[in-house]
Amino acid sequence: MRNYELGLVFVPTLEEKDIDSEISKLTSLIEKENCKVSDIDKWGVKKLAYPLQNNESGFYCFIYFSGDGEVLPELERISKINDNILRHLIVKKD
Repeated sequence: MRNYELGLVFVPTLEEKDIDSEISKLTSLIEKENCKVSDIDKWGVKKLAYPLQNNESGFYCFIYFSGDGEVLPELERISKINDNILRHLIVKKD
């Protein structure tokens, strides 16, 4: 089992309940693939280094999980097609 970190930047206009809903969709997908979510870290709205899709800021969130990596392609696909996610990055942790 490897440890992973999923970094997400959501559209800043989303309400807290909508962000929680998006996070729960992603965590349920991760857990459905026999991975274990260890932590969710919400940083809140932060200013972006440069504008993304006419947004000067974004809601930062990190999901830490461990698994075998089978879920990674599906997480990439879901994150790319979701209009509420400005950017995403999956990193393998040591």
